[in-house]
Amino acid sequence: MNDFFLATNRSIKVNDIEVRQIQMKDFDIWATHAEVIKNFIKDRDYSDEILTELFTDHGVQVFSTMACVTDLDNDSLFKLAADEQKFKQLLKAVLSVNHAYFKYETPKHTAKKQTVESTWFDSFQFLVSMGHQHSEIMQMTYGAFQGYVKASNKLYKQGIFNAAIAARVAQTDKKGFESFKKEMVSD
Repeated sequence: MNDFFLATNRSIKVNDIEVRQIQMKDFDIWATHAEVIKNFIKDRDYSDEILTELFTDHGVQVFSTMACVTDLDNDSLFKLAADEQKFKQLLKAVLSVNHAYFKYETPKHTAKKQTVESTWFDSFQFLVSMGHQHSEIMQMTYGAFQGYVKASNKLYKQGIFNAAIAARVAQTDKKGFESFKKEMVSD
């Protein structure tokens, strides 16, 4: 799914069943079940064999995850599971539409160990500081949320880089920097 699919909160239909993206407001319910699936399919594709193994090993989590992003309850999903191909099509759609969550990213190793644990509030505050509002963040899909955090982080780092360059220029060329500063604040 592309960035516009994520940002506009689009969904797809599979056999007349709408498959939605998970929204941040429902993330706590979703993650309880979906994390098991994410760890199971880590670095694997969505082949029929793997999906069969996934359902065999984690059927409850599969049903619960699918119920979060469709209008089907567990009874309806159980009935649908009787048709293995249709059920696998729906499961593949759930995984694909919510690929932003299910793709596994290996943690980056940094030179220093992080001493302070980050929370969801830290991520939300970061987006708020970049101009988003809490209410709109809660309506974002996980993929859009993740995309905005990455883009905001890139912008933030670029701002720090630009400030460092300006400080360096100011130290070496005071006259040129004053001219640059006047140009930046003029209309």
